[in-house]
Amino acid sequence: MLVSPYKSRMTETSLDFGFYPGPLDLDAGEITIRSRPDRETIAAHLRNEAGIEKDWIYAPAQRSRDFMTGAIHEKPYSARVFGLPKTHMITHRQADNEDHLTFHLWSLSFFTGLRLTATEAGFLDATPLKPGKLVDFVLLGDSLSACVALAERFWSANLATPRQAQRFAAAVHALFLAKYPPALQFERFLYLYAALDACFALANEVHPPSGHVPHSGRAAWLCQRFGMEVPAWADAGGPGASEVAAIRNDAVHEALYMDEPLGFALHGVGASQNLTLELEALICRFLVALIGATSTDYVQSSVNTRQRHGLRLG
Repeated sequence: MLVSPYKSRMTETSLDFGFYPGPLDLDAGEITIRSRPDRETIAAHLRNEAGIEKDWIYAPAQRSRDFMTGAIHEKPYSARVFGLPKTHMITHRQADNEDHLTFHLWSLSFFTGLRLTATEAGFLDATPLKPGKLVDFVLLGDSLSACVALAERFWSANLATPRQAQRFAAAVHALFLAKYPPALQFERFLYLYAALDACFALANEVHPPSGHVPHSGRAAWLCQRFGMEVPAWADAGGPGASEVAAIRNDAVHEALYMDEPLGFALHGVGASQNLTLELEALICRFLVALIGATSTDYVQSSVNTRQRHGLRLG
């Protein structure tokens, strides 16, 4: 958990993190990222592990130990929370605290489209093993160094409000949870709506609206704030926004999704619209803008497509 940065300033602080399959070496101001010497061996070994399907690795089976016999029993369900080996190291020569680097890892996770963590068991249910699986953009040129610089500026600008870094990390995490391949539609929707609310809280902290913005108007307000086209389902003046807000309210407050118990109905059956796909794309654009890259073409790009977009920063 992120804590207040008002502590004595550290000198050099480093964290080992993973899992990133390829080389990743860069310098951005006070921050360096280096590949561990054994990265290739670690990556090759992990590719031979059980539980990998279509570039995703899933949590292993839960195991328990019999205290009397020492025998290990495998349960018929997964452990859910699991760890992966560390492949890289991030170093900050003037970190405020360890949470400073943890925030950088959340930002790096977002921009690489791959969950990265310094914790021993930082993965829930499953995680992809290839970059780009969790976002709809591809970094171009030397954009990753610029991303690290953006994250550093965001952290520094919000030293007085550490909740902002917490919100950014929470939005990224919720976005990633929504990408879990076996997730049901209502689960994806709730994770994505939570990420949307986190994005709204991030923007509201810096640029509070003139009046109360209801749930039905939050996506549109964010779009207008960043000069983005408002999707039809988010238009506060149309029926779509009220419908999406109603779906959220029913699910959160009444355990109903599309007027059925959770998991028994789908939204958009027979329609061309894919609400969860557009929500994912919108949240990606909000996060890019919120961390400071508001002027990039990607932020204004279309959200109603499965096409991957180039993102150039710096």
